[in-house]
Amino acid sequence: MDENFFTPMLAMQQEELKKFYAPYFTKESDLDNFLFDAFDYEHGSLSKRQMLYQVQRFVSLANDIDKLRPGRDCLRILFIKICLEALYSLSDHKDNKKRQFYTKFIDCFTEQGKQYILSNFVLSGVESTSCEHVDETYHGLTLGDFFEIIKFTRDMVVHEGVYWEMQFFAHDDDSIWIATIETKEKILQSYTYPSKVEHEITYCFETALKYEQFIFHFVEACVRFIEES
Repeated sequence: MDENFFTPMLAMQQEELKKFYAPYFTKESDLDNFLFDAFDYEHGSLSKRQMLYQVQRFVSLANDIDKLRPGRDCLRILFIKICLEALYSLSDHKDNKKRQFYTKFIDCFTEQGKQYILSNFVLSGVESTSCEHVDETYHGLTLGDFFEIIKFTRDMVVHEGVYWEMQFFAHDDDSIWIATIETKEKILQSYTYPSKVEHEITYCFETALKYEQFIFHFVEACVRFIEES
């Protein structure tokens, strides 16, 4: 194969990367510096370059799911979770507990991003046939809770093949959509459960999240995580 073949191919890949990441920078010079930092083969980091491509790949797949299976939020969440797994495996946190990785990743969200997600995805109730338990200290979901729900959804898709039940995103501007999860798992970190859970718990959520706004804040956090890696 002609070695000169790789030059235009790499140029095309970098142009696609630039187009993908452009919305997350107010100045083109900041975008150029972000990409240069990863592609500086003398001083740059191979893992950073890989992170750039993995985020682009899996977020693009999540974006395109609606063309193949409209309204299947769980499939979008699957690729978002795979994106997070890729960042974890490429990061300096891979020898530590995943919880430490998620703590750092959550810190990469802007306050605007955190507020948008938590004000538009709300726990409306927790019910169990074994007892009627109310956590008096509970003050609402945390972003850590939200990503635990993402993990649970990913497991449901991969292990059980269920990708149509959980509703993460609102598909119109005028409605609050209802979502439920039934499981024996204690999903929420911020919720105080009874000491023993023997029956399924039903979690009820209300969501007005718009996918386009959520994914913007998500990729924005990915960019900051890569910058700080």
